[in-house]
This record gives sequence, C-alpha cells and structure tokens, in this order.
Amino acid sequence: MEGKIQVNSGDVSIVAVKIDNQDATSIPKKGEGKRFDHAECTNGATGNWDSTNWRFLLSGLEETKTKCTLYFLTGEEPVGGTEIEDKIQDLVNGGIYADQIYYEQEGEDNNIRFIGPDPDNYVTFNGETWRIIGLMENVQTKSGKQRLLKIIRKDSLGTYNWDDSSSEINSGYGVNEWSQADLMYVLKKYSGDATVSTCGDSSCPSWTALKSDAQNMVEEVTWNTGTADTISWTTSITPGYMYSAERSTANGKQCTNGSYCNDQVDRQTTWEGKVGLMYPSDYGFATSGGQLKKRKQCLEISMYSWNSSANNYCYQNDWLLDSSNTQWTMTPAPHSSNAFYVFHVNTGGIVNNRSADSASAVRPVVYLKSNVKINGGEGTSSSPYTLTIS
Repeated sequence: MEGKIQVNSGDVSIVAVKIDNQDATSIPKKGEGKRFDHAECTNGATGNWDSTNWRFLLSGLEETKTKCTLYFLTGEEPVGGTEIEDKIQDLVNGGIYADQIYYEQEGEDNNIRFIGPDPDNYVTFNGETWRIIGLMENVQTKSGKQRLLKIIRKDSLGTYNWDDSSSEINSGYGVNEWSQADLMYVLKKYSGDATVSTCGDSSCPSWTALKSDAQNMVEEVTWNTGTADTISWTTSITPGYMYSAERSTANGKQCTNGSYCNDQVDRQTTWEGKVGLMYPSDYGFATSGGQLKKRKQCLEISMYSWNSSANNYCYQNDWLLDSSNTQWTMTPAPHSSNAFYVFHVNTGGIVNNRSADSASAVRPVVYLKSNVKINGGEGTSSSPYTLTIS
C-alpha cells in the first residue's frame, strides 16, 4: 500500500504498515485499539505521531522521495490527558527549542532532551518532584524497542556506596559491575521488588519503596552498562563519545591481575531492570552552553575539563549538576590496573572516576510506560506536570 503526506516541499511515501511486527494493508483507524509505536524513514528523516488528528508528521526532511514504514502495536488508546510525546513535540514546535529543549542526533537515535540551567521539565511522580531527562528513542523493552520518557528524581535518596567488597577482593574497593553491585540491589528494593532481602555487602536502606501507582508507571527496560575501551581524560570523555561507549561491548574490567583486579565477577554490558541511574552522557547532553562556550562547543570538550575557567559555561548551564553533592552514574570506568572505578559527576561539574566503595548521591532514574500521560501542570517548579496511566 502507498499513501502520501505533503511535508514542506517534499513528498513522503508510506510504503509499509506493520501491526505487532506483522504486515498490514492499511493504517489502523482511530479507536480500533491500536497505538502508534515508531516509524522508520529513509534520507535520515524522523517524525512524530499526531494522535489527536491521527496522522504522521515528518521532520528533518531534506530530500524528496522519502519512504517511511509505520509501526503500530495492539493496545487500548489512552483516554484523558495528553500523550507525552505529543506534549514534548508541542514544546519543540512552540519555540522553546532554542534554550530549553533539543533534538539530539545520537548515533541512530533522535532523542529529545531538556537542556539548560533550569528548564521547565518538572513532573510529579511518586508524590515527589522528579525531572524529565528526555524522550528517548529505541529503548529496549520486553515487547520490543519503544520511545519512552526518562525521568530522574530531583533530590537524591541520600549517599550510598556503589559497591563494597571484602579486603581480599580488589583490596576492598568494590567491583565495578552493575549487575551485582550493592547499589543495584538498593534500587531494586526501591523499585518495589519484594524478592530483595539483602543489598549485597551493604545494608538495605530503611526508606519506603516506590508507591504502587508509581510502580505501575515504570517500564522494565534494558539498561546499557558498557563503557569505553580506552580513556583519554582530557580529550575523549565527551557526551557523544560516552553515549557510544555506554552502548558498547567493553566492560569495566580491563586489567587481568593484581590485588586491585582479582575479583572473579562476570562482566555484563546490559542489565534488565526498572530503576537505574543517569549515564555520563545524560549529564553531558543536558548542557545548553553559554556565551563563551556554545552548546556545540561544550559537546566537543571532554567533560573531565568542563570546570576550567575557559569551559565553565558548560557545567554552569547544565540542570543535572548538583553543586552540593557528588552523583553516581551507573557506568563503570575503565582502568589499566584496577576493576573498581565508576564514573561520577562531582560538585565542580566534571565527570571523573571514583572507587565503588565511596559514598555519593543517588538520584534514581526510571523510564515511564508508553501509556503514561500528562494530565495537568505546566512543567514548572511551581506547577509540575502531573501524570496518569490508562
């Protein structure tokens, strides 16, 4: 089947429609219990689904004869409230693009991220204030890749060790493997997982897990726990480099022997779960830059060097910075002679490594299910977005 949509000066040919990954002869009608999932287009074009008018809107079209395949999934259409991706796309289209929200070309992904020192990305979740990192493409779930909203708790849960170990293992500095880290168990318990009774070598905190309504909004996804195979601190720790590294097959143990590298833990580069932490790239891509260092320039500078007098516009205009607390990420940091370093963001705005047994602030991160919707609020700190699930 073929249908055409006029976009700017070019034609878009819808050459295929798939429902639940099966070929279909036409676009499902509104109200038939199908929902749009994603589109794959040629010529580097991307687009968004307008659920109100039940149409596909293309962006980034620079060539004619673009061809798109539209993918739909079976599922009740959400009722009441506003589709999250429509809301954020409205912000992009409404002129906030320049200083608060940004389309990011990251490898094969076109993520929409909130940027700047204090964008209007506040949301009420779990009865608390959280903030939207962005609308992320190609998030792997058990039902396939989806476009999901990624949020982070505004305030940390407190300071915790990433991992502890006995003095015989890596000289007591911990192991930089997320799938067995003490902090992984802490956040798994926080997600409401009743099977967690101990948190590795650390004691499980006494705070309350996510409330049931919040738990129902969280999607279980595949998190990326890869890292860089080599590090040049002054040149290579850019947001784009780390984005690729996080999705690579390199792991946190690149040494082979020695008292700092004697753990026998199998290393993984993905992890399935509900609650994680931000990536170094999340922090880096949240900058808007400033007068002396524009955003494009900041993205080309190693985040290890962001706190120099020449580059401080980069971290000063990054809302994910916490100038009062060093923050953990969930990404191991490679080293030639030890296996316990993890990337963190320090109070001075740089990304550096830290031993896993150190205490740093923990800000939980989750991906919301695709049927979670915005049903109120303006996204400001005084009027956060409110959410509902259909």
